[in-house]
Amino acid sequence: MQSIISRGDAARAPQKLSHEWYGKEIVPAVEYSFSIEGAYLVFRAAQAAQAQPHPEGKPGEFKEELWKYDTAEFFIADAEGKLYMEFNLSPVGAWWACVFSAPRVTAPEYGVPQGVQTTGSLSAEGWACSARIPLEYLSTLGITPERCRLAATCILNSPDYVFLTSAEDLSGEPDFHRPHSWPAALCH
Repeated sequence: MQSIISRGDAARAPQKLSHEWYGKEIVPAVEYSFSIEGAYLVFRAAQAAQAQPHPEGKPGEFKEELWKYDTAEFFIADAEGKLYMEFNLSPVGAWWACVFSAPRVTAPEYGVPQGVQTTGSLSAEGWACSARIPLEYLSTLGITPERCRLAATCILNSPDYVFLTSAEDLSGEPDFHRPHSWPAALCH
């Protein structure tokens, strides 16, 4: 298992997404991190580059189709990769989430997570965003930070998209919905 989720004051340096799906280097890289802070899983992402967020996305608000513009994302699944959540986060702090019971098969019975808190900042020098997802909600999905699968992803350069991911399977066309290829994560 990879130790990619820090706990509390055990913060570690951000990890980087430095290559897009087909191997081309992205400069500057996107930095991201996952941590457990109190009762939340916290995801942070940033890049020292301009971004094109969804024009209707508002800080802290739920907004569908964020992925059509520049967005930081993550996918988190139970240890077996059977049930998973996709979480999209705009550079301005708008967000969207959905639970899936199999690749691209939505599980609407889980609803929209409540208690999510997001932030975002966007300037000519770059962007940074964060999301706090209640651990209690993740536990209703059978997901625990101590035993899960987790992938950071980004869609950048809208409308000429580039796809970045920490997933292990980069075969074929870009497809983030491959739970079997997300690294097993372990808190430290």
